[in-house]
Amino acid sequence: MSVQLSQQPVAVISGGSSGIGLACARQLQQRGYLVVLLGRNEERLCEAQRNLQEGAFPLAEVHSVDVGEAVTCEAAVASILARHGRIDWLITSAGIVEPGLFMDLDLASHRAQMETNYFGTLHLVRAVAPAMQSAGRGRMTLVASAAAFTGIAGYSGYGPSKFAVRALAETLFSELAPFGISVSVACPPDTDTPQLAYDNSRRPTVTRLIARGGGTLSADWVAESMIRQAEAGRFLLVPSRLMALFGLCHSLYAPFFLRRQRRLLQRFPD
Repeated sequence: MSVQLSQQPVAVISGGSSGIGLACARQLQQRGYLVVLLGRNEERLCEAQRNLQEGAFPLAEVHSVDVGEAVTCEAAVASILARHGRIDWLITSAGIVEPGLFMDLDLASHRAQMETNYFGTLHLVRAVAPAMQSAGRGRMTLVASAAAFTGIAGYSGYGPSKFAVRALAETLFSELAPFGISVSVACPPDTDTPQLAYDNSRRPTVTRLIARGGGTLSADWVAESMIRQAEAGRFLLVPSRLMALFGLCHSLYAPFFLRRQRRLLQRFPD
């Protein structure tokens, strides 16, 4: 049975029920995309869907998906392709954080963050890439974090998972280009989202002190910057000049940053 190709471009966004993912959905709706939100919590997904459909923009669709499970990601992508015949933009915004110093963080927390943040990204990329390859076009935006640039005390589980996302994006940037697929990676700093509220409630003292100087951006600001820069063809998507400089020079800055953290840990060992 042939599939009718949608006349609208289609964007699939994981972690789309709140935060940066939902803000990206608003940005893409304004550009004429039909947005498909993926998330684990069906109630929050439906609330996000109602929120998006209040304006005079294309309707939004939702799929309840645990990105940590490859099979459910493949099934969701197959369903979207069967319905619309295309996926033009994939944004992998789903993520979790469990802050804690290494000696205090249990193994299950390390594994859960890698499963959601890295493998959740990988599963969707693998599911969507063949369709984009066949179409000869597409865009993927992988959401990492400012924590993907250098090690941060208190993020022994979260940081490595976001480092892995950045490394995956750097590899895909080269490998998928011959198929007409544009890949970018977003590295936002602290952003006003439900995840940050949870993070702040559990951060060790040293992590709070390190983050204090970076400030907090709104999800709408981060999303608008991400989408605009990705459309301009940039690989590294950052919402400020300071973050852009850090992204370019993090290898040079890291030794000074790490020494500062050691001094802070001597004063605040908890």
